[in-house]
Amino acid sequence: MISFATHYTDFKISPTYEIPQSLREILYTAWQFQYEELYEEKEKNTISLEEILNQILEALNSDKLGHQRYIIMAIILAKAVEPTILAYKPNNSIPQEVFKYINQKLEQKNVSNNLIKSLFTQEDISYQAFDEAMDVFQQILYIFEPEKAKNALLAMLDDCLEGYAIFPGSEGRRDLFNWWLLEVVPASWCLEYPKFIYTINKV
Repeated sequence: MISFATHYTDFKISPTYEIPQSLREILYTAWQFQYEELYEEKEKNTISLEEILNQILEALNSDKLGHQRYIIMAIILAKAVEPTILAYKPNNSIPQEVFKYINQKLEQKNVSNNLIKSLFTQEDISYQAFDEAMDVFQQILYIFEPEKAKNALLAMLDDCLEGYAIFPGSEGRRDLFNWWLLEVVPASWCLEYPKFIYTINKV
C-alpha cells in the first residue's frame, strides 16, 4: 500500500515569493474550500475545483507577464510528471525532446514543433498514468501560443490534480493541490521554480 506524507498542513507561503495581496487572498480562499474532485467531502456553498483553478489562472494573467507565468507553470508540471513517463518507459525520449524544444522557444528561436508532434503518435502504452503524463507534455506544444495557453494549463492541471499523471489513487490529492497553491502558483508569479517538485518519486 502506498502511503503519502502530508507536507502542507498550514497556509504558509514562503516570504521569498513576493506576490500581491490580491493573489494571496485568492489562494487563501482556495485553501479553505474542500473539493469533491480531490476526494474530499463536499461542504455547502463551495465552488468547484475548475472554478477556483480558473480564478487563480486569471489572477496570474493580470498583467503583461501573465503568459510568461503560464509557461513557467507548464514547465513545473512537466517536471513533476516526467518520472511517471520514465517509470513506464525508461528510454522514452519525449521529455528530453520537449525540454529541448522549451529551451529553444525561451531563447526565441524559430523552431517547429512538428518533430515533437510526430513522437507522440508513436506511443502505444495504454496505462492511464502514462497517457495522462504524456498529455501534460503534449499540452506544452500549445503553451507558447497566448490564446491557447490557459486552456492548455487547465488540461495539464486536470491530468495532474484529478488524474494519475503525478501519482495514482485518491490519497494525497489534497496535499498535491496544496503544493500547487503554496509553491507552484507563487513561484510562477515570480517567474521562478519551486524548491520542491511533487513527483511520484516523493511517494
